[in-house]
Amino acid sequence: MKKFLGLFTLFLCGCTTHLTDLSMISNKNINLNEIDIDRSPQRKYVIGEDKKFILIFFPLGQPKIKEALNDALEKGNGDLMIDASLYVTSWWFIVGQTGIEIKGTVVNTKGDK
Repeated sequence: MKKFLGLFTLFLCGCTTHLTDLSMISNKNINLNEIDIDRSPQRKYVIGEDKKFILIFFPLGQPKIKEALNDALEKGNGDLMIDASLYVTSWWFIVGQTGIEIKGTVVNTKGDK
């Protein structure tokens, strides 16, 4: 029984890998010449994610950075992310999940509420 529990614990693992840090990232058209980022509305510690399931050995989609960024910008009500960190996460045991997470500060350069 102990061997089974040890083996089960070994296979029921996940991991998170830090890919990179980004000073600024956006998928919107922004004119930074006329914007003071420090004075624009900001929301810190926003996490955006895109996750897809894995069934047995077959992924049911590919997580995308664009979708994770869109999620973060929507949650933070902005159009630019600064001081962002990008991570790949996964876990698996017969079924599993793989995903991309982006964490950082969302800035609203348009000043909308």
